[in-house]
Amino acid sequence: MVESQQHQQFIRHAVEAADAAILAAQEAEHELQGAITQADPNAIQRAQAKLGSAKRQVAEAAAQIHSFDGDRYGQQLQQTIEQLQQAKQDLDVSEDHYHTPKQVR
Repeated sequence: MVESQQHQQFIRHAVEAADAAILAAQEAEHELQGAITQADPNAIQRAQAKLGSAKRQVAEAAAQIHSFDGDRYGQQLQQTIEQLQQAKQDLDVSEDHYHTPKQVR
């Protein structure tokens, strides 16, 4: 019984980490869009750094979620897995959408 409660707590923690990663990804994308709209190179650079950080956070959360037994907890975690995959795809699109231009010398 205690082991099951502990495992549920680990799953809950992993889902919370995934939710935080998804939120960080959305915030980073929003910040990049705002920086692009403002055409502020410094803001764009900061937003791109946040985008990279959010990508790492999403990847870590996905790895943590995937470490649980998919047969036993798959249904419970399926929605979180799908949300993480969507966040990763959105981050990839945002990252590909805008690259800081290199200076021409």
